[in-house]
Amino acid sequence: MPMTNTGWFLASSIASQSSTRGSSVDSSYSFRKSGVIWRKSPTIRRHTVRTVCRILSRAYGNPRFGNPSDPLDDLVYIILSNKTMPRTARTVYGQLQKQFPKWDDILAAPINDLRSLLRPAGLSVIKSRHIRAALRSIKKRFGVCDLSALKGVAPEAAQDYLVGLPGVSEKVAKCVMMYTLGAQVLPVDTHVHRVSGRLGWTSRKRADQCHAELEALVPPRLRRDFHVSCIAHGRKTCRPRSPLCNYCPISKYCAFFKAAR
Repeated sequence: MPMTNTGWFLASSIASQSSTRGSSVDSSYSFRKSGVIWRKSPTIRRHTVRTVCRILSRAYGNPRFGNPSDPLDDLVYIILSNKTMPRTARTVYGQLQKQFPKWDDILAAPINDLRSLLRPAGLSVIKSRHIRAALRSIKKRFGVCDLSALKGVAPEAAQDYLVGLPGVSEKVAKCVMMYTLGAQVLPVDTHVHRVSGRLGWTSRKRADQCHAELEALVPPRLRRDFHVSCIAHGRKTCRPRSPLCNYCPISKYCAFFKAAR
């Protein structure tokens, strides 16, 4: 019997899966240690990271921010929510699901229909093109618009496939993996980048440059909580401008706060 597209994908990941322990992507590849925290001893560094993660988790809990639990649902949600206010993203996503009950329906509809729905979220021309192209690529691979085949696949294989889709960056791929596939990865968005930079954990200028360094610092089991806590902390306290440092629960460990005193 010929192998299905889904079967081929699963079979192609067996070698990677058999050599993977746990469900985290290997971040041991070479990177430049840019954060001042690397100047500390390994013992102090580990203690600092774990303490900060614990404090943030206690302060903000484990919010999900409206991310769906299905991999493809979450991928579409993340693409449309880029550079969009959370409330607007949730509203637009709800309207999108109502208009297109199945993601395959988007491929059969005029692209202008998709653009019109996405317009309140901004960048509708780019987002509609990325969503449509990603869905077309997924359907070509699996025969249907569905990413369920990624469940149980080695994290490295899942990430490699996702970043190969149109409009999917490493951050987007890691978000889908973290929220829906149970992978112990650390997506670095603008909030994670800002909080980590002020803590002195990285000095890189762009969020997309920080994944390897921050995953090397934050233990796999703490990465999800750190990611969602940084989003909550970045919105409430560690703001881009005029951060509320005097109300910050982790100011004791913050290089930015210490330098500003």
